Amino acid sequence: MKNTRRDFLKMTTVGLAGCMIPSLATATTVKKGVSARSSVYDSVQYDVVVVGAGASGIPAAIAAARQGAKVALVEEDLLPGGAPVDQFVTYLCGGPRVGIYLEMIQGLNSRYSNDGVALPDFGDGGDGRSHWWHPSAFSQILYEMIVKEKSLTLICGAPVVDVIVTSGRVLGVQVFRNGGMQEISGKMTIDATGTGLVAEMAGCEVMYGTDAQSDYNEPFGVEAASDRVQPCTWMMITNRVKAGAVLPYNDLERVSISEDKYGFLKEHPGWEGRDAGMYLHWGWGKHFVDTRDPQALAEAQWYCLEKIQKDLNTLRKAGFSAVMAPKIGVRECRRIKGEYILTATDLKSGLQPEDKIADCSYYMDDWSMSLTKEQKAVKPYGIPFRCLIPVGVEGLLLAGRIISGTHLAASSYRVQPICAAIGEAAGLAAAKAAALNTSVRNLNFRDIGCELKGIRVNSL
Repeated sequence: MKNTRRDFLKMTTVGLAGCMIPSLATATTVKKGVSARSSVYDSVQYDVVVVGAGASGIPAAIAAARQGAKVALVEEDLLPGGAPVDQFVTYLCGGPRVGIYLEMIQGLNSRYSNDGVALPDFGDGGDGRSHWWHPSAFSQILYEMIVKEKSLTLICGAPVVDVIVTSGRVLGVQVFRNGGMQEISGKMTIDATGTGLVAEMAGCEVMYGTDAQSDYNEPFGVEAASDRVQPCTWMMITNRVKAGAVLPYNDLERVSISEDKYGFLKEHPGWEGRDAGMYLHWGWGKHFVDTRDPQALAEAQWYCLEKIQKDLNTLRKAGFSAVMAPKIGVRECRRIKGEYILTATDLKSGLQPEDKIADCSYYMDDWSMSLTKEQKAVKPYGIPFRCLIPVGVEGLLLAGRIISGTHLAASSYRVQPICAAIGEAAGLAAAKAAALNTSVRNLNFRDIGCELKGIRVNSL
């Protein structure tokens, strides 16, 4: 039985034209005799459908394509890239940086450094983490990586409005296109949206907000669960436009500012002499936002714009222009319940499961709770493949920050390098399941882990 979400479709107010790379004749055919506004496009079939072309979705799609799968990478925006491109989250935290994600970092360092100086060995002999790149550089390098994969089709401007489900198995998605609908079917589907909306529409159990400490017997936390998630932050980049201008750091209200190659200005004095001329800013933030609701996010962005007016005027008078990210940055949205729920206890103990598909090294960075340095600290830990498998649903894998874990645990693995490693594992597993016409539950988790380990010989 096919599930439909007509009510959800009625709520959709924006129609975007589809953009496909490489183009497919079947994907661009409109059925004759139907008006443009009510047109229904021919359905298209793939082995693997990845929804979300961001930090986890792009590695997932590339990994699946390299396994020989025919892959569709579906993205609601007009450009792939996700957080670095449309939220300006270009300062990368956490690690290790391995596999397909490492390929991207190496490409950025060798050709797209902000000051034009190539850094092919960036990170050798150091942590290599105090570095950020311009959003357009991410667009360039990711485009290059995607078009190299001949069995991968990028479909942009295609918001998913429904999930095709039959007898508890996901068979693909429906996208809204030019006033009509198009089915994109696949043997396996990966939700790499960062919002978990595809999984929710598929009938998966959703986890949202802050868990009570007692819910998962974690070592610390709040007494009562709530819908509160981590705050949203609107990022911006400033550039010197007046000769000799100096960043008015002491006159700004928001001073979480990073200089390329050095990190945050407050932690690296002498930035005035280095005279970078371009800076990455963590602008105004907003707590208590329902990140599931696009209208709530729009209201939060409007709120931040009002609050940051004083800083924008200060920067302009000092001789700097400010470019605001197209979208406000979101740290947390839905989490989907899987066959294993990763907890803060797992992270503190350094869990290394038999079905490990990703190594993780990043503290619990929860901006909505006041944690001590000791509470934030974790041991290197591994992500179980079971966290990617939603309970009670076939044909679907989870990737990125939406995987099965508690609010505290997610504050660690939500960062891009870890999300990318999770996505790469999901893509590899989905391609194998599609090739064998079997459930991902039937795959040998240890074989997947060994294959990933072979791919991830080098790290940064």
